[in-house]
Amino acid sequence: MALDASLSYLVGDWVDESRSGEPGTATASGESWRVDLGGQVLIRMGWCEFPATAKRGAFRHEDLLILYPEGEDGMRGIFWDNEGHTIHYPNVTMLPSGKGITLSSDRAIPGPRQQLVYHFEEPDHLTATFSLLLPGAPDFAPFLTWVSSRSKPAPA
Repeated sequence: MALDASLSYLVGDWVDESRSGEPGTATASGESWRVDLGGQVLIRMGWCEFPATAKRGAFRHEDLLILYPEGEDGMRGIFWDNEGHTIHYPNVTMLPSGKGITLSSDRAIPGPRQQLVYHFEEPDHLTATFSLLLPGAPDFAPFLTWVSSRSKPAPA
């Protein structure tokens, strides 16, 4: 099974117009998506720089997300970052409109659940929200949100 064709919207380089949430407001951030292994996986590499606050020093966050087909109609994802987090996303679904994707972590794993939702905003924009569902909470709460635009090649 190959990846859903509507995911091709993500392929390319993106620059964040805004990124804010629990870690603070990023001073610079972006992500790059590419298809690999003959169309079998979609790879996202993301980064963001956060300034120092009263509680912590400045830091650069980097992460890697891989989406891949699983079974006849399924898709899964796995995420790693330079802060030591690994998130398995066994529940990956396209939004009903085909203009986005939702990744949800497994409810069987103890601790907070994670959810990452991308909305494809034509032309060449996207919005994303990373949310947490803490034990005992009724629903997911946003942790980090961002708006991105596809980066354009530099003029010749």
